[in-house]
Amino acid sequence: MNIPTLICAILVTSLLPSVGDIPWTYSIEEGEDASSSHSYFYQERHETIERIRWVWNGGAQNAPTVTDYILSSGKITVRHLVGKRESLPKLTKGEDLELELKDEYAISTADPTAMLVLPGPGKALSYSQRMDLTNLFNFLTKNRTQVPASEEKVAPPQDHKPAKE
Repeated sequence: MNIPTLICAILVTSLLPSVGDIPWTYSIEEGEDASSSHSYFYQERHETIERIRWVWNGGAQNAPTVTDYILSSGKITVRHLVGKRESLPKLTKGEDLELELKDEYAISTADPTAMLVLPGPGKALSYSQRMDLTNLFNFLTKNRTQVPASEEKVAPPQDHKPAKE
């Protein structure tokens, strides 16, 4: 590796958030029953949601599952991950931990300036992909609570209402 490449790699690595350090801007907690709950975390930049993380605590006995939705220009990337039971308290606080990747795929348009469209003939979305998109649209319409910028500056929670059509 040459010196300029090494310097670039060090700079990029130092600018990336460390594990456990995701700047979530909104969150939601929902209970399903006595032992099961869902946590949703939203990352916004320039008034645009760029990432959503859905954490299911696994109920009473299952491993926690995480679904990440990464939204970028003309593309939605979906990652299904599994954590360990002992990592549950950190996951439900929004920390980024080492997780086992179970599945990852992307849905994209041919032109990043175009609206997201379904794939062409012979490339239909699977049932699970359609469910992922349905869940994503549901998560985008939820009222969410703003996460304080830091512990020193705790602002009163503000509900975020979905944009009007």
